[in-house]
Amino acid sequence: MLLPLISFDFVVEILTPSASPLYSGAQHLNINLQMNYWPALPCNLKECQEPLFDYMSSLAVNGKKTAKVNYGVNNGWVAHQVSDIWAKTSPDQGDAVWAMWPMGGAWLCTHVWEHYSYTMDKDFLEKKGYPLLEGCAEFLLGWLVVGQGGHLETNPSTSPEHKFIAPDGKQASVSNSTTMDMSIITQVFSDILAAAETLGRQDDELVHKVRLARARLPPTKIAKDGTVMEWAFEFEDPEPQHRHVSHLFGLFPGHAITPQHTPDLCSASEKTLVKRGVEGPGWSTVWKTALWARLLKSNKAYEMVKHLFNLVDPAHEGDYEGGVFSNLFTAHPPFQIDANLGFSAAIAEMLVQGTGTDLYLLPALPRDKWPDGCAKGLRVKGGVTLNLCWKQGQLHEVGLWSTEGDSVQQLHYGENMVKASVVSCNVYTFNRNLVCVSTESLSEEGSSC
Repeated sequence: MLLPLISFDFVVEILTPSASPLYSGAQHLNINLQMNYWPALPCNLKECQEPLFDYMSSLAVNGKKTAKVNYGVNNGWVAHQVSDIWAKTSPDQGDAVWAMWPMGGAWLCTHVWEHYSYTMDKDFLEKKGYPLLEGCAEFLLGWLVVGQGGHLETNPSTSPEHKFIAPDGKQASVSNSTTMDMSIITQVFSDILAAAETLGRQDDELVHKVRLARARLPPTKIAKDGTVMEWAFEFEDPEPQHRHVSHLFGLFPGHAITPQHTPDLCSASEKTLVKRGVEGPGWSTVWKTALWARLLKSNKAYEMVKHLFNLVDPAHEGDYEGGVFSNLFTAHPPFQIDANLGFSAAIAEMLVQGTGTDLYLLPALPRDKWPDGCAKGLRVKGGVTLNLCWKQGQLHEVGLWSTEGDSVQQLHYGENMVKASVVSCNVYTFNRNLVCVSTESLSEEGSSC
């Protein structure tokens, strides 16, 4: 049975005998809560996201007060890094390096358009999703300020839980326009524009403002060493192998950085991951797995998968970083469920990646490590479900079908590409050369079509 809200901190609180659990037993919105829901769409568990959207609706109510009281923004809603079961949205007490980060709600809102993209559920988008996106965008428009060169920027701004060396030689965390801030805002603005077009609201005043604002957001920058810059300025990094990879949000789970359209930023992302290293807690390992998969680096993705399965001795867990306990619960340490859940999504990313129009098969399969296998029931954007099998490291066959309406996908495998028109309630089977070898009706198999 699904928990009302899956949170690694909430699970820790259930399991701990302490009245003061680690991380306050609270939802954390700077990666952990979001990662818990990563598998819901690609692993075909869309109904598991319903509690998340209910929770976001509560955040939106409280977040309107926080936006007005803390920021003087009279429209929209905001949520920070640390929340709780009462949908707390205000900044938490403590060091600004983690307490002062008003992008938690915005990151959650990127799940809205993702949900529609996978399910094609227009009723959800109109009644529940779009109001959340609308309120989030209203706050972001009120929060952005005009900065250098006329760009719209965030100020103050932090990169979650990470510090830099300030010009005075001291460590600091607050600057302006961190790469993660701008990447999340870019994604939210792109999402609401796409949602507005789907719902026929592209002429709304808010949509017009978002369209103008998106064009004024600063681009992602590349540092002198060829890595993606984490902050707006090229500060010295006191901890190059920090566990968070926030500045790569645009690569995953965002969609602004792709091998097809931004090769320079992909090269910089690769250098960033190499610089960050392999070590890190379980959730960091999973995030890096998905990032390497998006870069189509199968061996690197497999290296992270293998690293996650380092066995942790619970009697000496302080000696470890990442890994799994003997019951396969993933470790920070301590146990955190986010990596367990996110792992499924990272594996799915290695096997199939889709944009809604283009579908890439086995893009990051470690062929020499997993030479034979099958994955069944995976979901891709456009409302398409697929089964695929591979033998001796090569695609054997793939089946596609949809119960959410017709879909057109460009199938990609190696050098082959073919246009596939998927008519609802039909199963199309393609061979390793992407030739359609059979078409069957789902209704003949006793489906709901």
